[in-house]
Amino acid sequence: MITPGLLELIPSWLLIALGFALIGIEMLVGIFMLMWFGIGLIVIGLLSFVVDFEHGEIQLIFAFAIGSVLLFALRNKVIAKRNAKEEISVTYQTGGIGKLSLHNDTWMVFYHGTHWQVANPTADWQEGQRVRVTKIELNQAWIEAE
Repeated sequence: MITPGLLELIPSWLLIALGFALIGIEMLVGIFMLMWFGIGLIVIGLLSFVVDFEHGEIQLIFAFAIGSVLLFALRNKVIAKRNAKEEISVTYQTGGIGKLSLHNDTWMVFYHGTHWQVANPTADWQEGQRVRVTKIELNQAWIEAE
């Protein structure tokens, strides 16, 4: 005797389409969770061509179980790989002229549209003075008088 389910059997194409929709939303929003459930829906959608599920809720339970396992198993690895790519430093061309300013007793130089903390402060500077930036490293600028 087959017990009636709460949901009718969900068509395979609909599961696959929902999976791709979740992955697409993930690319736009970047929550970094929807992708795994999208993959789970795609796997169950493809598996539905071969396996005869009884009800739609069984399909959804398996899809979200696969998504949860993938989420907890692979999330940290993928985030670490993505962060490693973001750590590539941007090289700024130095040698240009910046303008000094004092913010909360810290000398800053405005250079290429950004305020950089001055790494080699001296006592003889004046606010608004033009200086040459010789090096930028770790969000700090090395400067010399123009």
